[in-house]
Amino acid sequence: MKAIKFFVAAMALTFAVGASAKVFEENHFTVNANVGSYGPSTAGFGLGVAFQTEVYTCDWLTLDWDVLHFEWDAPFNSPGDLDALNFKTGLRAYSPTFANDHLRAYTNLDMGYVLGLAKVNGDVDTNSAFGLDWGIGLQLNKKWSLGYTLEFAKYSGANGKSHYATVAYTF
Repeated sequence: MKAIKFFVAAMALTFAVGASAKVFEENHFTVNANVGSYGPSTAGFGLGVAFQTEVYTCDWLTLDWDVLHFEWDAPFNSPGDLDALNFKTGLRAYSPTFANDHLRAYTNLDMGYVLGLAKVNGDVDTNSAFGLDWGIGLQLNKKWSLGYTLEFAKYSGANGKSHYATVAYTF
């Protein structure tokens, strides 16, 4: 319950600061699809959407804030039986462009709330967790990027870890 209260307070602060600050000039949405390992031994996927805003730029760095990143993760063999809903916020840093100004590297770190949903004997069992995502990759142009994402969730009594190849489209 403390995690939910913290997350709601962080989102309220996010929108209060964003409404009054002039530094947030470039906003965009990103959708992502992930494929890889879901947990210790299961193949899985993730689908997500994020609202991002540029908070800082200079010659050697562009910094974006993932104001809200929502993602649904599930195993391939039984989506709907063992799912995770992620609500996170964080930062994404981009390098200067290279390779004839077509590519740039990125790294991101998002933290927030994860709701684990497990179907047991027809009933849905829920478990809350602290979640952390770390990723690296290449932005191929202004719209497309490819990368690697490590997702970690700290549940009460258990940990979850997933490794994903990620494809994202920004609009």
